Amino acid sequence: MRKRILCGVSITVIVLTFVVQLTSCKSCNKTDSAQSVPVDTASTSKVPQGLTNTMNLPHADSSLAPILTKAMDNIFDASKGKDYNKLASYIVYRGPDMKRFGYDVFNAKNAYEKAVVKITADVFNKWNTSCETREYARIFSLPQPDGRDMTVMEVLFISKRGVSREFFGFLPTKDGDFKLVDVTSNLSVQ
Repeated sequence: MRKRILCGVSITVIVLTFVVQLTSCKSCNKTDSAQSVPVDTASTSKVPQGLTNTMNLPHADSSLAPILTKAMDNIFDASKGKDYNKLASYIVYRGPDMKRFGYDVFNAKNAYEKAVVKITADVFNKWNTSCETREYARIFSLPQPDGRDMTVMEVLFISKRGVSREFFGFLPTKDGDFKLVDVTSNLSVQ
């Protein structure tokens, strides 16, 4: 009889220990504290990572809109038609020749430069074929380290899946034309 009582007490202690351990488990007692989430997204001052608040950027001269729109149309037409000579004449040179870097345009007769222009055309064609419409949006002016101002045009590629936003940067040439110098989807301003 004494063995039965000791056995019963031992089993009771084991069961109680098991139950206490289950109820004290930290993962079982999780409680989510209520957090305030802003409902009015227009009033928040934080900009999601990867997106720049473009409202505070200096706006460029609005008379540049038709000039840049025409340049963008010509660039996209040259890309679609695979006219690499024409497309090269719109893109500011970014290659190993430091005398031409940032001031001259690409030369499609050079094999290296033609390859860069072809890759650029392929990217532009991909953007245009995957969208239903293309809209030219705002124009900004960004100062460059060399003292020039880069005029940036925001272009929206609209499709059924959503909107893709790209920024096309232009620099004026000596003859007054605007040439494409940069394309990015993330506009970072220091």
